[in-house]
Amino acid sequence: MDAVSYSVLSRCLDCLTLARDLAGGLDAVVECLLAAVAELPGPRQLAVVLGDEDGRPCIRASRGHPDLGLILSAALSRETAPLGPRVLRQGADPVLAGPDGSVDVDRSEAAMLAAPIVIDGAVVGSFFADALLGPDVPLAEDLRLAGLVAGLIGRAMSVAAESLSSRSEMVREVAFLRSKVSLRYRHVFSSGASPALEVLRAETERAALVDAPMLLVGEGGSGRGVLARLIHELSPRGTRPFLLVADPVEPGLAARLFGATANGNTLGGPGLLEEADGGSVLIADAHLLAPDIVSRLVQYLRTGTFTRQGTDRERRADTRLFFKTPPQGPSPELAAVRGLRRLVVPSLRERREDIPALLEFFLGVGEQRAGRRLGLTHKALKALEAYDWPGNIREMETVAARLALAATGERIDIADIPPEILAEGERPSVLPEDAAELRDMERQQVVSALERHGWVQSRAARELGLTLRQIGYRIRKYGLARDGEDVEPDGDIQD
Repeated sequence: MDAVSYSVLSRCLDCLTLARDLAGGLDAVVECLLAAVAELPGPRQLAVVLGDEDGRPCIRASRGHPDLGLILSAALSRETAPLGPRVLRQGADPVLAGPDGSVDVDRSEAAMLAAPIVIDGAVVGSFFADALLGPDVPLAEDLRLAGLVAGLIGRAMSVAAESLSSRSEMVREVAFLRSKVSLRYRHVFSSGASPALEVLRAETERAALVDAPMLLVGEGGSGRGVLARLIHELSPRGTRPFLLVADPVEPGLAARLFGATANGNTLGGPGLLEEADGGSVLIADAHLLAPDIVSRLVQYLRTGTFTRQGTDRERRADTRLFFKTPPQGPSPELAAVRGLRRLVVPSLRERREDIPALLEFFLGVGEQRAGRRLGLTHKALKALEAYDWPGNIREMETVAARLALAATGERIDIADIPPEILAEGERPSVLPEDAAELRDMERQQVVSALERHGWVQSRAARELGLTLRQIGYRIRKYGLARDGEDVEPDGDIQD
C-alpha cells in the first residue's frame, strides 16, 4: 500500500470515531468517508446510496456527476444482489467479482464499481465509484478496495446507530437512515449538462448555505417544489420537518398556517409555522394567497413573530419559507420583503440538452416496472427533443411511463408516441395494432382522474401531469364533457 492509500485508509478509520461522537449527524459521517476516498488517484465519480425508511434508494453523498440511471438500476436490485463487489456496465448485466476481486472484465468496459453495504447480514445500500487506484492498477485491486470502503461505511453506520439509540433527538435521523434526497427527485437537477442546469446547480448550492426565504419562479412542472425540497435537504435544516401548503385558497388556511386558539367551536393548536420549527414550509401557487394571509406572512418574515387565530399573543418560530409562483411572481407586498431570494427555475425548453438524459432516466424507471430493457429509436428521440414540453418535467415523467407501459418491444418508435406530441409531418399514417386498447386505457385514466377531483379539470390535469390544453384535448377527443359543461379554455397549471 503506497503512502496516499495508507493516508486515505487512516482517514476512513478516523470516521469511525466521528460516527461514535455523531457531532454532525449521519450525513457528516458519510461525507467524511467519501471525502477521504476522493483523495485517491482514481475516482472522479463517487456515491453512497442507502435505503430510506420506505426502502427507496437515497443518495447520502456524492462526488462528480455519477450516472444516476445506472446507479438506480443497481440500487433497486440490491435485495437480490450477492454480497460482493461487482462491475456495472452500460447496456449489459453487471459482473460479480471473485473472492479475491478477480473479474473477467476489461477496465474499459467498467462504467462503475459497486460494493454492497452490509449490516447484520442484510444489504442496506451500496458504495459506487468509477475507479479508485488509477488506470494502471489491476481492476481486481480496485474491487477489493471498494469492498473495504463499503465495509467501513457499514461499520460506521452500525457505530452511529448504537450511539443514536441513546439520543432521542437523533433517533428519527437513523430510523432506517432518514432520506437525504431520494434519487427519484434528485435526477431532475442531476441528469443533463445544459448551461441553464449548471447555473441552477450553483444557485441551489448557494441557497442551501443561507437561511433566507426563497421565491421559486417558473412554469408548471419545471420542478420548483422538488428544488425547494432539495435546498432544504442540503441545508442544516435537512433533519427537521419539510411541510407543504398545496392549496393556497383552501378554507381555514390562516389557522392551518398560524394555528388557532381553542374556543367553543374549534380545538385549537399550533399551525405549520410551529410544527416545522427549525425546518421549512413550502407554499405552492403563492400568487393566489389572500391579501390578509400575505400580510401576516410578511409580518412573520420581517419580525419572526406571528399570532394564532383568535389571540393577540405573539409567538416565535424559526421556520424557513419557500414560495412557489409562476413567472409573473407573487403579490407586490410579498415580492418587496427584504432579504427574499429569487431563484428562477428554467423550463425544459430552456434546457433542451438535458432532454435525452431525462428521458433515459424515466425510461429506466419504466424498465424496472416492465421487467425489460427499453430504448428509443433515433427518430422517436428526435421527435421528443423537438417537442416543447409545456408541462415540463412532470409531463415528461407521465409520457415516459405511458410509453413504457404501451411499448410492445424493446425499441420505442415514432408510432408509439402520442400524436399530440408529434409535429404534423411526423404523425404516422397507420396507428399501432393495439391503438384501440391504448385509447381505452388513456380514456379510463382521464375519467378516473376527473372523478377523483370532482370533475375539476385543472386538478385532474395536475395529477396526470398534463396542461389544461392537453386534458381539454382528451375530454373533447373522448366525448367526456358533461351536459351543460364547457371544456375549460387552453392554459397551463402550476406544479
